[in-house]
Amino acid sequence: EQTLRGVDLEVACDVRTRFVDAAEQFAPQKGATPAQVELLRRRLERLADVYLEEYGVDVREMVGGGAAGGLAGGLAVVGGRLSSGFELVAEQVGLDVELERADLVITGEGFVDGGSFDGKVVGGAVEWARQAGVPVLVVAGEVFDDATDPAFGGPSLSVVDLVARFGRERALTETTAVIEDAVADWLSTRTLPA
Repeated sequence: EQTLRGVDLEVACDVRTRFVDAAEQFAPQKGATPAQVELLRRRLERLADVYLEEYGVDVREMVGGGAAGGLAGGLAVVGGRLSSGFELVAEQVGLDVELERADLVITGEGFVDGGSFDGKVVGGAVEWARQAGVPVLVVAGEVFDDATDPAFGGPSLSVVDLVARFGRERALTETTAVIEDAVADWLSTRTLPA
């Protein structure tokens, strides 16, 4: 903590997950068994208790505190400000101006599920494009059922599942080629504004 005094620490978070929820939300994606997820959840709860007792900071309900497996919450304890990583980058590159000129946004994610639209880049891209009235194509390595809920993007959101379309082996070994094929096929069936 001493080395961070006087440092302006802004923590770019790619999710809005709360601290203790990080175990349940992300550990299974990394291969954790249900027993390991429970152990991780208990450890995060204990760490949250320590942060509260030792530093007076309650990370349990902190939006984004679960980013990077809880690292974001730990950085908040030593004075870091948690911010949307997507919004930080979008503002730096002038995404709002670029969207005014765009006919289509293409974004991607390895695994797309409902959580992908909750603070991650793909969710930010979909939301900003929706607000600008620009259609979005999400190219996903693999899509899980809740990712196709129309509430996430409405009719202007299309999602391509590379594993479903090309098979797992080809999607993993010929990734660039299958992305090019999927995007070209999708574009061939659409008419974009001139």
